[in-house]
Amino acid sequence: MSYGIKRVFLLTCCLACSWSGLEAKIDLQVVRQWKKLEFNFPSDATRKTAIEKRFYVPGKCVPIDMDFHDRQDAQKSRIFVTIPRFGEGCPVTLGTVDDQGHITGYPDYSWHDNQGKNCKGLTSVYRVAIDKCNRLWVMDAGKIGSKQHCPPQLLAFDLSSDRLVYRHVVNASNYVSTSLLITPVVDVIGTSDNCKDTFVYVADALGFGILVVDVANDRSWRVTHRFMYPYPSHGSFKINDDSFDLMSGVFGMALSPYQRGRDRYLYFHALSSTTENIVSTKVLRNDSFLQNPNAEPRSIKVLPGERPNQSAAEAMDRNGILYYGIMDPPSIWCWNSATEFSPRNFHQIAVNRETLQFASGVKVVNNRKGEQELWVITSRFQKFLKGTIDSKAVNYRIHAAKIPNLFACSSCPNSPKSPHIPTKPVIPNTEFLDETLECDDLLEV
Repeated sequence: MSYGIKRVFLLTCCLACSWSGLEAKIDLQVVRQWKKLEFNFPSDATRKTAIEKRFYVPGKCVPIDMDFHDRQDAQKSRIFVTIPRFGEGCPVTLGTVDDQGHITGYPDYSWHDNQGKNCKGLTSVYRVAIDKCNRLWVMDAGKIGSKQHCPPQLLAFDLSSDRLVYRHVVNASNYVSTSLLITPVVDVIGTSDNCKDTFVYVADALGFGILVVDVANDRSWRVTHRFMYPYPSHGSFKINDDSFDLMSGVFGMALSPYQRGRDRYLYFHALSSTTENIVSTKVLRNDSFLQNPNAEPRSIKVLPGERPNQSAAEAMDRNGILYYGIMDPPSIWCWNSATEFSPRNFHQIAVNRETLQFASGVKVVNNRKGEQELWVITSRFQKFLKGTIDSKAVNYRIHAAKIPNLFACSSCPNSPKSPHIPTKPVIPNTEFLDETLECDDLLEV
């Protein structure tokens, strides 16, 4: 962001802050947007064949998640996007987005041209995660619609070469017939020079559990708990004028920042809920779950307080700030994990009924300068569910913003600490705000 643009941005923020009792609400920058998804094919003949076989039905695909790979060398940075196969018509389920918004299958088209008939390829990817070891982790649910074509599998690609470096096929004992494994959260134990010592925690939205993958030993186990189930009282959703019902369990997940010598915490919540839960990763890494998925029921806690309504995805930055979307009104919020999980500590940082509907993917990205950025993908998913998508309107957007800019006039990093926090909190470090222009200084220009 140039100095001039930053000045305009902060002037807008400061004017908003001048209204007593209000925090600034910002529009995130739209990086990519689509009325309907467009794809790149290896050839015109391939595209024609995909249409004839109904592997590609324009307008039938919905992006759910994304991640941003900001390369350190001269190579161009990449935006990854996932397109789960809710049914027929999606030629690829994971791809990169070019400047024109066209999606190219990753790592190449041959991984996708199978529609569930080749379990060595990719069947249906819901979410991805890039770790500090420069690996792209991909959770393939193995389902097209409700049919389990292939076993779920967790894959990792080396982003330097785009070669597959790890594949874990989930054992049948670790998922149930209704399982939908969607959200991978990657925990590299210790420093990035020991990348093999990695655990991946995966949300099972419809099997109501968490899959734990021990990468070093190539094994996994299932963890279940009542907090991973949907709350029936929160199974009805409202986004603007659209109402719909979903009974989804554990969905959004985020890891607390790495601190030397301390275990991290996994935050998670069910989509059909308004609560947030927490568990030490030390508990999840305990292989006693191999014998009993409900081995430590008292080690998983629910935080006090509730969101105003449902939330899908979430992510936490290195200072312990949690970011998440809210369904109604469509908006992005933050919460300082050093404070009590309570409405008085929830801060709205962006709201837009048109552009921020159903934030299904939220990521905190470290750019090549070491700065943190917030990336969000939104969609009119509720209209897709109801069959009322308007192909003439913009339906899908990827947004981004530098995190310090989001906090120019927000109380989130400086929320008062609570003496009643039920867990060991991460005390946020707000030194990164020192480089941001002060509102008073800007108004003097």
